[in-house]
Amino acid sequence: MVAVSLTRYHLLIKDIVAEATEDRALQLELLGAYVPDNLLRKSLVSHGTEIQDSLDEELGRHRGVQSLQWEFEGRNYTSDRPATASAKVPRWFAELANLAPLQQEFAAISPQGSKARLTVRMRGDTTLQKSWVTVMRQIPVSLLIFVTVFTLLSLLLRVNSRLLERLSFASDTLRSGELGVRMVETGTSEMRAVAQTFNAMAAEIESLVHSLRQSKTDHHEQVHFTHQFINALPLPVFVRDQDGTCLGVNKAWEEFFNHPSGAVVGGRLRSDFANFPRGTNQYQKFGKPREDHEIQIKVDEHQVRDMAYYKAPFTLRDGTQAGTIGALVDITDRKNAQAALLAEKERAVVTLSSIADGVITTNAAGRIETMNEAAQYLTGHQLVQAVGLPLASVFRRDPTSQPLPEGLQVNHLHLVQAPVHALNQLLVHRSGERYAIEFTASPIRYSGGEVSGCVLVFRDVTETNALKNEISWQARHDPLTGLNNRNALGERLTHALFQARESGQSLALCLLDLDHFQAINESEGQRIGDRLLKEVGLRLRRFVKDESDIARLGGDEFVVLFHESAQGPRLFARVRELLGALAQPFAIDDVTVSCTASAGIAVYPMDNASPDTLLRHADQAMYQAKQAGRGNLHLFDALQDQQVQTTHTRMARIGEALQSEEFRLHYQPKVYLRSGDIIGFEALLRWQHPEDGLVGPQAFLPLIEETDLIVDTGNWVLSQAMRQLQLWVQQGHAWKVSVNIAARHFHRPDFVDSLRSLLLDYPSVPAGLLELEILESAALQDIQYMRHMMQECQALGVSFSLDDFGTGFSSLSYLKRLPAETIKIDRMFVDGILTDPEDSTLVSAIVGLARAFDRAVIAEGVETDQQAEKLLSLGCEMGQGYGIAKPMPADAVVPWAKARRTAKPLL
Repeated sequence: MVAVSLTRYHLLIKDIVAEATEDRALQLELLGAYVPDNLLRKSLVSHGTEIQDSLDEELGRHRGVQSLQWEFEGRNYTSDRPATASAKVPRWFAELANLAPLQQEFAAISPQGSKARLTVRMRGDTTLQKSWVTVMRQIPVSLLIFVTVFTLLSLLLRVNSRLLERLSFASDTLRSGELGVRMVETGTSEMRAVAQTFNAMAAEIESLVHSLRQSKTDHHEQVHFTHQFINALPLPVFVRDQDGTCLGVNKAWEEFFNHPSGAVVGGRLRSDFANFPRGTNQYQKFGKPREDHEIQIKVDEHQVRDMAYYKAPFTLRDGTQAGTIGALVDITDRKNAQAALLAEKERAVVTLSSIADGVITTNAAGRIETMNEAAQYLTGHQLVQAVGLPLASVFRRDPTSQPLPEGLQVNHLHLVQAPVHALNQLLVHRSGERYAIEFTASPIRYSGGEVSGCVLVFRDVTETNALKNEISWQARHDPLTGLNNRNALGERLTHALFQARESGQSLALCLLDLDHFQAINESEGQRIGDRLLKEVGLRLRRFVKDESDIARLGGDEFVVLFHESAQGPRLFARVRELLGALAQPFAIDDVTVSCTASAGIAVYPMDNASPDTLLRHADQAMYQAKQAGRGNLHLFDALQDQQVQTTHTRMARIGEALQSEEFRLHYQPKVYLRSGDIIGFEALLRWQHPEDGLVGPQAFLPLIEETDLIVDTGNWVLSQAMRQLQLWVQQGHAWKVSVNIAARHFHRPDFVDSLRSLLLDYPSVPAGLLELEILESAALQDIQYMRHMMQECQALGVSFSLDDFGTGFSSLSYLKRLPAETIKIDRMFVDGILTDPEDSTLVSAIVGLARAFDRAVIAEGVETDQQAEKLLSLGCEMGQGYGIAKPMPADAVVPWAKARRTAKPLL
């Protein structure tokens, strides 16, 4: 009703506003039709007073007009309606009506062509007030309609409410259990019809409830009897319907599963016979039902029960299948007994089948009952063939075997009363082949102790005996060359020393070490290296009469014992002959390998020592031979031994100094002699000895030049130099640093890879700031290899300098083949450049060679201004030496360089 009323008033207001708008438009149209012409005629013939009166007259005739304004030939006439009090109109109605004042202009033209204009302004409040009055007249009518409708509705609702209250009361009473409740059949026809219907329904419900109560009582009695019957059964019993919902379990089920029936009855069974909350670990189904209705149930973490599982369907009275009744019977003890027997039998069968030993069992008459696969294989008889045969006809023992204990024979083994062990036996296979075996025969007894046969267990020891011989051979021989090893050499040397003492003769031990074997192994491959060691072993065999006088200690070290020619010149001549034989090229596949050996010799009784000491002395002598040059031999003496031990001690101390970071790098400047500008620095190694103070490289580097310790030292120097270069580059100093590289270090196969890795560790340092100095004498050892290595390093950006140039065998060909960027004049020529014309000539020649091959040249050992001036006159522009600056620690370089800028150009 509210919505309809609002819609009605909305349309009413809309129509009233539309009508007012149309009325205002008609008034404007009427004014514009005749007023301008009338005013124009009067303006042409009358005075201003008449024109004003005409405007006022027209204003009074039209109540909706607010003002009129006439303009003609510069004269203006205006007629305004005075303001009057108007009825108050609500703001919302004014906003909804939206009747704003209107203004419109009308033009007129005189016969003379003069223009006139009439301006009309119409009021909005008069029309708005009229509309509001119209709306207000409709409101009482609407209120009357509302009151009438609501009064009728209230009466109707009151009547229905009384009916619903009576019906609700009767329903609640019936629901509470008072089945005899009835409604009073009075009131309107509708109320009487509802009461009659309810009373009939209540009577029917009362009858049904009485019937259901009686049926329920009978059902409960039957269920109680059934539960008593099922609970009396000693077996776990359960009942479930077709959907798997558990209908009931008996006491035996609850006791067996240790679970109350209330937790499962009414719930769906996840297995055939049990249902537990998730997370319960007890009594879970352990296997799938078998065809014989047997199943395993896991009772707890350590117990599994075997059960016989029976189930049968049950039906309703009409024959419809309703569910399943099931029962469990515990057969664990029976199954355990059966499983034990089966397991024992299976274990025996599997054990006999899986062992490598042959097993034969006989009966009390000595006839075969069983044989495992190993026994069938060793005898050559199949089980089906051997069963029932006498033991001696299948287990055939070779007569040449060691006799059996107590004179037994094979055909009497089934009579033994105690186990019999037999070793070193030969078994004759059915094919005639013989196997070395050992066996044990043991009696089989009944429970009363009576012997019922025997079990014969035997094994093939053919491979074992061969393996023992092989192990014995390997324990005394080198597997690669077949020569005696260190153990066999110790025994042989001990015996030879004993014979030498008894006979008063001498004995010489020669220790041989192949020269540069590691380089051969790396360049040609390990296979060629191993073949080379074998070939050396063959040549040594051909050189001695008794092969037991030769041994390989490991790696590339061999030992040869000399007996008859173990003294004086004959011994030396014999060893040189041996070295010459080993120096002959080896043809291995399609490769020709040249290899020399160095020999160390220790002689008894000149060296009256134990076998181990004699071998150690020969090793020290061999080391001396290598120090003297490859392919040499050296005889041990005690004084040299003391010197070698001292050398070893000093080398060990140098290694400790490297590990303890006692080494330091000092830097000696390189400058342009004419301008004094700094070119770079040479990194020079020093040892900050805890006791001796700062030690120069001449005191320790010669000791390690031929050892791998020189490689570790060189890597340390390179790393420290790069670290210092990085610091200087960060400070804005692009100085080149040169590092001396030993020949052994430079010849390492991994030198280039190691250098590349080092440069990658310092990406901010340009590789061109690192210069490697190589001794001329080292470069002469293998020019082709040196050229290859230098080119690979230069590909990384590193430059090279040839150190001590002129001290070796310098030649144009040699200088052409080595791609070094700088040649360094040795200080021995600079020292005599002022006094010795030959030194001056040599320096001039070196400078000329450098210019010819476009190489830079620098002189070392510059100590005076006169030497610097002489070098400049000879064309050498760069130099280093004590006259310029002594080697200094890294932290003193920058201050020295700053002070150098203010010094004079030369020294």
